[in-house]
Amino acid sequence: MKTIRELVSKLKQIVKNPRFPERAGIVVGLAVLIVYFFQLRVMQQQVKLAERAWIGYVLPANFPLEGATTPATLQVTNFGKTPARQVEADLIATALMKGEVPSFDFSVGHPHNRFYAGAVFPNSPFPVTINVTRYGDKPVAISPLDLRKGLESGQYFIIFYGRIIYTDIFDKKHWTNFCTGSGIAMQGEPDILKMCIRYNDVDSE
Repeated sequence: MKTIRELVSKLKQIVKNPRFPERAGIVVGLAVLIVYFFQLRVMQQQVKLAERAWIGYVLPANFPLEGATTPATLQVTNFGKTPARQVEADLIATALMKGEVPSFDFSVGHPHNRFYAGAVFPNSPFPVTINVTRYGDKPVAISPLDLRKGLESGQYFIIFYGRIIYTDIFDKKHWTNFCTGSGIAMQGEPDILKMCIRYNDVDSE
């Protein structure tokens, strides 16, 4: 009780102080400046979100099996309003046997394809084509004929996945993951299908 009384007494002294209105005005002014500062930060963030690059992709609807190789073409697309800079990607298009699990690992010792682009501009898709390959200790080419037979029999399925990293005009780095698959062998492996679906993701900024 004594502490409360002392606090009330000090507040009364502050209010009675002839300089109280001046000090109160300074406090209110500072509070208003703080509010304006945070409003400005929110507005700046909204502008960046509205104007930044948003790298996405268009995955192949099918994989041609008529030529000497089996190409997989990814359309790297900027859905934003400004260019994406320093665009690079790690990509894998591989034929896995029924029951094999994709590693989603692009570190040293895991063969994969690398893609670089100086910039990707809005509404100007950048096609990237790699061949479907069997990966193990080292990449091994698989003929379209053998791949077709494996897909039809359920021995093989194709999985195409990767990670794209880029920088927007505000010098902020972003990433996009993608994954798609094809083949009855994959349809019969719900856990692998879920892994692929979950891998599709983007950064939160």
